[in-house]
Amino acid sequence: MTKPLYKVIKDQIKNDIYHGKYQSHDQLPSENDLAQTYNVSRITSKRVLNDLEQEGLIYRQRGIGSFVSPIKKEAPARNPFDILFIMPFPDTFSFGNYTQGMLEALLDTPYRLQVQQNSKISPEELERIAQNYAGVIFYPFNNTDILEYAYPLYLLNVPTVILDKEVSGVPLSSVSSNNFQGGYLATQHLLDQSLDSIAFVTTTRVEDVSSVRERYFGYLKALSDNNIKFNAKPIYCDLLEDEKSLNNFIQTLIQQEVKGIVCENDILAISIMNGLIKKGYSIPEDLKIVGFDNTQASQFVNPPMTTIEQNFKQIGNKSMRHLLELIEKPDTLASRLIIDVSLIIRESTHN
Repeated sequence: MTKPLYKVIKDQIKNDIYHGKYQSHDQLPSENDLAQTYNVSRITSKRVLNDLEQEGLIYRQRGIGSFVSPIKKEAPARNPFDILFIMPFPDTFSFGNYTQGMLEALLDTPYRLQVQQNSKISPEELERIAQNYAGVIFYPFNNTDILEYAYPLYLLNVPTVILDKEVSGVPLSSVSSNNFQGGYLATQHLLDQSLDSIAFVTTTRVEDVSSVRERYFGYLKALSDNNIKFNAKPIYCDLLEDEKSLNNFIQTLIQQEVKGIVCENDILAISIMNGLIKKGYSIPEDLKIVGFDNTQASQFVNPPMTTIEQNFKQIGNKSMRHLLELIEKPDTLASRLIIDVSLIIRESTHN
């Protein structure tokens, strides 16, 4: 579904604030300026500024203009022992047990963990309720989530740790897997089997999701280290749930003479493998496939999926321990913690 134009403009301004183009108390373009810049009506530009004001990102002075709100220096009163974990999917079962690691870190502490799916909470609602928590651990789905959810937490001075994604431009701590290492290991595993036409396949644009981008860069580095000259642009595809998308994807593989695939994640890898088998391909004889995540499903598909294992429990544990440090020692500097991954070899790449 196409995003409404007013929201596109609003997100662009929020992004400019997020990346420091506009600082606290800087004046923003007027309604007329926005209308001319984006070729929209003044009604649309007025709605943009009204929304930003309601979200607390800007303040307006009658007859003068709109200005970026200052970062709040004083932390509001909040429940001293409740911690909120926000994730982008309904449960943690398919994506590893982050919560188990978090709960273990809370043993022998007075803190309590609450879990919330971000599709059930708007950015505006999060801003309202976040002040009731001692801290927040947030798993963003993409860069837009970071902008809409995480940045307001920073403005509110809520202790926050980001899972799985790199945060640039804002001093927020993050804990993630070594996605670069994972992309490298997956690609090197295929190169070790004398393959030289290896594709990186993803459902999302690499520029939109930092974890996928890092996996792609690891893939590129492995090709470079082995002096492989291959059209290494990512192949974009959705989950292959219909005949047309499957046929188009297979045609791309044929055109590029692909013999090995490094996938963004296990879900995509399994979808591709099942689709190829349906069309008569033999895995791994005709094509070798590597996933990412080591989900439970990767063990039980036929053939079992070679994949990159992330230590979800350790990520959850480290993120919670760092959040407690941010809560109890407010002067703690933001940091980025990277957890190593490992290659799990199964039959999708090895006879």
